[in-house]
Amino acid sequence: MPVKKKKVLKKYISEDEDLRTWIKNFSRELKTPSGGNVIHYPESFAKGYAKVVEIQDGLTFRMVDYKLNADFSYERQPAKDFHLIIYFYVYQNCERLGMYLNKKPIIETENCDFSGLMLTHSRTTQSLFTSRGTTVRGLTIQVSEEWLKKNLVESEKITLSLIKQQDLFQSIIRPKYRRLLGELFLQHNYSAVPDLYLSTRVMHLLDLFLEEVMHNGLKGTTLPKSAREMQSLLYIEEYLIHHYQDQFPSIDTLSKMALMSPTKLKQSFKSAFGTSLFNFFQKNRMHQAKSMLQANIHSVTEVGKLLGYQNLSNFSTAFKKEFGVLPKDAAELT
Repeated sequence: MPVKKKKVLKKYISEDEDLRTWIKNFSRELKTPSGGNVIHYPESFAKGYAKVVEIQDGLTFRMVDYKLNADFSYERQPAKDFHLIIYFYVYQNCERLGMYLNKKPIIETENCDFSGLMLTHSRTTQSLFTSRGTTVRGLTIQVSEEWLKKNLVESEKITLSLIKQQDLFQSIIRPKYRRLLGELFLQHNYSAVPDLYLSTRVMHLLDLFLEEVMHNGLKGTTLPKSAREMQSLLYIEEYLIHHYQDQFPSIDTLSKMALMSPTKLKQSFKSAFGTSLFNFFQKNRMHQAKSMLQANIHSVTEVGKLLGYQNLSNFSTAFKKEFGVLPKDAAELT
């Protein structure tokens, strides 16, 4: 009879004001060198790394990419100084996953994948539990109040005061964010100046996010209270993202996959993602097309065919509707 491995729980409580201090203290906790701004995790804890880069005074980011070899419990204590903290995180193969803000659950779920965007601030208590075997890939952006006051236009400083009064803004990682996150994790090793490559993309991501928050306010999206329903929506999201080369499936097909009625699925998906199922599918499809065209490997005709378009004119129309330019001009887009 095989011997069952004893579960190991790694606990860490952080009282660090900023990410640069966090990486030094966490590397000390793990008894592994930080190498300046990078930790390569010891096998007893996880396989992977964490990296912290300061872009400007008051603007820092952390990237993590690892697979846990132990259960992990993490708590971030409230800080005296105010910082906005933006999390873009993807968790896969989670036996258990729990996120808490000020001791109240944001999500508690089992045996599922989870991805999401969260905006909070440094004066909250933030807790996380993830189980052994979970794969974690994420970006944390930390922005000081001084940096925001210096860089925001005068008319948006009222919105900043409103943000300070709200502990949590939660949303879905939309296709435009997913594309930039993909570039961060998959391509930076090919750059001659990797930290500059990363920093420019993080700045772009921050610009997109702050512009969206400043223009649309802090309503965000309405996520299901049921973990089972959230899991179903995330399953549909992943399906639509990865099947961009296929035709859009029928609502009946998707509702059977989600174990929901067609009406329930359409309503829940739009509340959570801020758009319809088809619009989500189409937007992701066009962002895939943009990446393929900018890679300069395939012609416009080839990309259209790879995305399942029989009529190139329809592809050009859809691309222009999303980006304002024809596919042949994709190189001009940022």
